[in-house]
Amino acid sequence: MSIFPLHLWRRLNAAQIALTGFMLVIMIGVFFLMLPISTNGEPLGFVDSLFTSTSAVCVTGLTVVDTGTRFTFFGQAVILVLIQTGGFGIMTLSTFFLFIMGRRATMRLQDGASGSFLKLSHYSLTFLLKSVFFFTFFMETTIALILFCRLIFDFPFGRALWLSIFHAISGFCNAGFSLFPNSLENYAGDPVINLTLITAIIMGGIGFFVLVDIWDTLKKDADPEKKRISFHTKIVLLMTAILITSGTLLFFLFEQANTFQDLSLGQGFMRSLFLSVTARTAGFNTVATNSLTNTSLLLLIILMVIGGAPGGMAGGIKVTTAGVIMLVAVSKLRGQGTPSLFGRSLSREDLERAVSLSLLAVGLIVAMTMLLLNTEQGGVAYEKSRGLFLSLLFECVSAFGTVGLSTGGTPDLSVIGRLIIVMVMFIGRLGPLTLILTMERRKPPVRMKYPDEKILIG
Repeated sequence: MSIFPLHLWRRLNAAQIALTGFMLVIMIGVFFLMLPISTNGEPLGFVDSLFTSTSAVCVTGLTVVDTGTRFTFFGQAVILVLIQTGGFGIMTLSTFFLFIMGRRATMRLQDGASGSFLKLSHYSLTFLLKSVFFFTFFMETTIALILFCRLIFDFPFGRALWLSIFHAISGFCNAGFSLFPNSLENYAGDPVINLTLITAIIMGGIGFFVLVDIWDTLKKDADPEKKRISFHTKIVLLMTAILITSGTLLFFLFEQANTFQDLSLGQGFMRSLFLSVTARTAGFNTVATNSLTNTSLLLLIILMVIGGAPGGMAGGIKVTTAGVIMLVAVSKLRGQGTPSLFGRSLSREDLERAVSLSLLAVGLIVAMTMLLLNTEQGGVAYEKSRGLFLSLLFECVSAFGTVGLSTGGTPDLSVIGRLIIVMVMFIGRLGPLTLILTMERRKPPVRMKYPDEKILIG
């Protein structure tokens, strides 16, 4: 007899199945992490096990205990399985969602001249899901081999192999869990470690549909209609390039008089590049986050809110949402009626999705930060709690964006504070996806439209 009766599963829609499935995996993880065999010393309590399991399944990376020393090999293996399960789950759900949208798009756009999801119509859902598993396995294996070739010089064979596998999966899944006490700070100047994990993070967060699109475009025997990169892919690649480049330059500028003052130009650039990439939901760090300037922390918060691309491991509101919001603002400043780019106009439906998702994300972050401020400092005056506001806001945004970066305040959170972060991680991981899925499913026919009215804006 199954844990969840089959007839009840059939009554759930796709969003409810996703939420139920992830909660079930999280609770299984809690059970295993609470076992004495999972930890060194005293067994982990329920709240800390729930926090760790949620962080792993939601590929966040926030921790209340040190992963490398507090957990045994068995416990670390449980965390790695949870990360992999969560990563597969997100990629599978995203691919399924994009496939459904692609089918609907191609039904509406029979001419084949436009539509971001046109190429998905050439593949079956089974093929796409198999491709997700193959691509994930291929990338993680390749990354692990490269890391192993580097770490074998620092550790015994078995230890180097385990570290390589763990960080390869954690990196590609954008989880940010590390077995080193200070994450990757000891390898801040190592080009092999840095460039390998930067590639893993970008490939894991760029979105499977983008990869399919690029693959189709580059194939020699591709049909003429497949030879054009979709509008969606162009937006993702453009926004990714803008965010990585601008983030790298700004971090390099903001930290020149701080953490980079004794570093060479190349060393400072490498740390800036890694910061810019990892902020968009990876969670590794080569520079101690609490040593950064307030300006850099604010920039990190902005990048964490944006996140990666739809269809990938990354969290946040996604680069496409941020791109749509930016296009709307630019079009209004230029006096254009409809936001457009690359010779294509954005649909009203996408504009509404982007605005709704952005407002809900900001509302959630504000509400949860208020709760944290109340539970962690209560009625303490501002002058007696300097720095705590930014620290709690940072933790909340990191949880929402499933990033995992921390200024060091996570282990000091109260029980209620940890439960709040658990809720934010879960909503941040599945909330945007299920919200968009729900909006896509519920489209009642418009039977009546009220007269338009004008109001003053600004």
